[in-house]
Amino acid sequence: MDKIKVKVFGNPKVTKNEENITFPFKKAGALFYYLIVNKQATRDTLVNLLWGGSDDKTAKKNLRQAMYKIRKSFDTDIIISPRKSIVMINPDMDVQIDLSDFMEQKIDLKEFYYEEFLKGFNVKDGEEFEAWMINYREYLNGMYISRLKEKIDGEDNIPYLKKLIRVDEYEEEAYRKIMLAYGDQGKFYKAEEIYEKLRNILNEELGVEPEEDTKKIYDEILLNKSLKEMSKRKEDFFYGRKKEVEILTENYKLFKKTKELRGVLLYGEAGIGKTKLREYFVGNFIDNKNVIVTNCYQAEESYILKPWNNVFVKLLEIIKATNISIPTLWNNIIGSIFPDFMELDSNYHMIEKIDTLKWQVIEDTMVSIIKKVSLYEPLVLVFEDIQWMDTKSLTLLENIMLNAKNNIYIVATSRSGYEKLERLINLSVNHEKIEKIQLKNFNKMETSEFLQEAYRDYEWNDTIYDKVYHSTSGSPFFLTEVINSIKQNNNVDYMSSKAQDILKNRFLDISKDALDILNIISVSFDNVNIEMLRSIGQKETIQIIDILEELQTRGIIKEVIKNSHIEFAFTHQKLREHVYNSMSNMRRKFFHNEIGHIWEKDLHKDKRDRFLYPKLIYHFKNADNKIKYLKYKALNLDVYMNFSHELFPVLKDGNIENEYVTYLTDKEEKEALDELEEEIRALNEEKYHLKEVKEINMRFLHMLGRDLIREGQYEKGIKAIEKIIYLATENENPDYAIKAYLQMIYYGIKTNDCKWMDKYIKLAMDIAKKCSYQKDLAILLRLRGVERMMVGKYDEAEEKLKQSLQIFEKNDGYKEKYILNRAACYNYLGEIRRQNMKFTSALYYYDVSIAICNEENISRSFALFNTNAGQAALDMGDYHRAKEYLKEAIRHYERLSIIWGRSIASCYMSLLYVIDGRYKKALKLFLEGKKYAKKLKSPYEMGIYNRVCAEIKMKMNTNKELNDIFKKAIKKDLVEYCKEGISHLEKLSTPYEINILKVFMKNSGDDFQ
Repeated sequence: MDKIKVKVFGNPKVTKNEENITFPFKKAGALFYYLIVNKQATRDTLVNLLWGGSDDKTAKKNLRQAMYKIRKSFDTDIIISPRKSIVMINPDMDVQIDLSDFMEQKIDLKEFYYEEFLKGFNVKDGEEFEAWMINYREYLNGMYISRLKEKIDGEDNIPYLKKLIRVDEYEEEAYRKIMLAYGDQGKFYKAEEIYEKLRNILNEELGVEPEEDTKKIYDEILLNKSLKEMSKRKEDFFYGRKKEVEILTENYKLFKKTKELRGVLLYGEAGIGKTKLREYFVGNFIDNKNVIVTNCYQAEESYILKPWNNVFVKLLEIIKATNISIPTLWNNIIGSIFPDFMELDSNYHMIEKIDTLKWQVIEDTMVSIIKKVSLYEPLVLVFEDIQWMDTKSLTLLENIMLNAKNNIYIVATSRSGYEKLERLINLSVNHEKIEKIQLKNFNKMETSEFLQEAYRDYEWNDTIYDKVYHSTSGSPFFLTEVINSIKQNNNVDYMSSKAQDILKNRFLDISKDALDILNIISVSFDNVNIEMLRSIGQKETIQIIDILEELQTRGIIKEVIKNSHIEFAFTHQKLREHVYNSMSNMRRKFFHNEIGHIWEKDLHKDKRDRFLYPKLIYHFKNADNKIKYLKYKALNLDVYMNFSHELFPVLKDGNIENEYVTYLTDKEEKEALDELEEEIRALNEEKYHLKEVKEINMRFLHMLGRDLIREGQYEKGIKAIEKIIYLATENENPDYAIKAYLQMIYYGIKTNDCKWMDKYIKLAMDIAKKCSYQKDLAILLRLRGVERMMVGKYDEAEEKLKQSLQIFEKNDGYKEKYILNRAACYNYLGEIRRQNMKFTSALYYYDVSIAICNEENISRSFALFNTNAGQAALDMGDYHRAKEYLKEAIRHYERLSIIWGRSIASCYMSLLYVIDGRYKKALKLFLEGKKYAKKLKSPYEMGIYNRVCAEIKMKMNTNKELNDIFKKAIKKDLVEYCKEGISHLEKLSTPYEINILKVFMKNSGDDFQ
């Protein structure tokens, strides 16, 4: 039975079986909505309601016509007339209406989003209907308010109060109740926002002030807020920086007023008090619940987007708490970068289907999510030590400053003198987004005041002031260390003229056990938990807790709550550096190695490991564990590099190819590979004979070979792959042998070397059969099908492709992981038919492949499938359909880092634009197609490029405007392009495009011999 859904709250909408129903004219819609609400009515009622101004005969004719049009729109008898005088909605139809759930109180008021009845709907010359609609709207509105008021005196009443205020913005009692509720929760800033909203509405709309009872509650909330802030200040000593605090507060007030993106950058030398000022400002003046704090570490400076992981974890919490809808594609992209985002979608496989995307797509998606969340909730993003941010993270921050216009406030701290921050700082200042505040050391007078305020019980004098100022230069960090030294030793003589002595004094009487714990914490650039301390320190948990409490009391370490777990870190980076540098090299290496092995246990063998690789690299490098260090460095590089040879990778499979998002430019990839190659060369000289070292070599050679082949440096690429084959054979490693053979096969496809393909397909199949690798066998059957198609053995090709499909579709475990291989098989079945000029049948198979990509949100192969379909449509003369396919192909190519088939899409689209008379746009695409054809060096793509050249040249001969635009791009004569195209295509198995070129030559008067 058909399912009909009707929405009358908000903008009305009607669907039948999920397809929208539109009414041919407004009165037909009005008739339908009236009957939906009232179920039935007399003909006289309906005539008077909608056609009261017409004579009786015309009005009844109009009613019959409207009923007919409604039935036609639904293609069913949705309206019936069981008796001549009665019109009604057919009771046998399955009609779902949101109004019914509301009237029967089947909805959860807390979740229900109320909108006015038939919002925005109006009928010309329908005064009676308008009057009914307005009266019914007020009736529903009153019913909704009444139900909300029943709920506002119970617990958890804020959601109901918010809804009540939204529908009745003058209900002052509701404002008071919600202010009190927020006050009880300590959310004073929320209560203040509610009061300001009420005050503005009353002033602008009615010209009056809030009632005295409301003002009284507001004053109590301000008092409670002040008391809480005073209490907090007493617990946390903060001195000076009055000018800076004034700038900060004014900046934030402006943000609160305008809602436009703003922020501050606090910068100065290490120990100047940036973090202290930031904490004081954020803790005392920023009244926002969504404050996201991220620390940037020097050890993570080269690891891309690491600082943003914490931001997106927190954004996930906000998204879930506020039920913000995030598009599936955004979720998949971000989930691939930050695995914690997978929580938004229980289908883990969807995350595994992310394609290799251009950085711009990733960056735009990240900015879009931040912008969308900020529409619902104001965000405060706090970044500590942005001088340690990687380049991509800084670029993302710049993008946010330029494009995320509203509701985002940024607080950042940085050390002075870092050139890479100049662009960010200049950009923010030029666009008046970010306020720069440079912090300097305290002067002599401020130093004296600081000491007095920080420790009132000590007998200070001018001599001590002078001595302290001379040794600290007024550095807030070292002044704090002086105070701690005096408190612990009651003797200022522990001070020396060198600031480093202050740090030494801080640790003078610490026990050996406590120092062991501090050593472990200092080695980890991130926080540590008790379990790690217990594993490495070999102490009982209760003993560790006692030591940690002692160190916290002394102000050396602090607790950090992370994901509801307690972790520990130094209170200041200078303390960590002192402890770390005081250790012997032997002890440092030992601890780094131990921590590295602990992190190894947390590897998941999937994409989430990319966040562990930086830790493993850092610790094993500093442990001088060269094998482990290079192993994880190679794995980490493999994550970031963009390898696009295999258009149809195995999704979520480590043995063939993982789908990862690309962040590195070609230059960055080359530099990273060169550096890794040099380090591996040094390792080979020492430990080449070890199995682990040979595996590192194979992984590196696989990356190098693929990258060289991708760039068209075939000779060097093949040499690298041949080395893998040698090592894999020598070490009996079938997985790497198959990886290498596959790269050889892909090279054969690119260069149209079918004998080469045949050789390596046989070698790979032998291993797959011997090892019972069914998945690899299925992939190789597909590739065998491609090889057979390339030599013109179409029946054999189709047989192999169907055998491959059978394996993929028979095994449930393969359906998700090998979805692209299945789609590829259908694509090649289409290619077989296209080569035989059965274009309609070819399009059927291409459409199956495209449908799979659409259904599974896969972008990479979508481009090639649409290119092939566009080619078939063009050659069968269906230019309109060809244009649609090729537009989709180019749209996806622009988002991806692959070039296979791109020249064909660009060249054919150029030809279609020439046919349409859009010559300048055609030229741009033509030049792109030429560039990619020459880069790939594929005989087929070069042949198609020349075929398009010939066809455009033929049109240039009779079209002066076209000739003027293309004359620099297409200089040769028609026959020359035809001959070059034929010479390229003859390397293949007689493609039909050869005959097209021969026809062009014949029409030019030059038969091809």
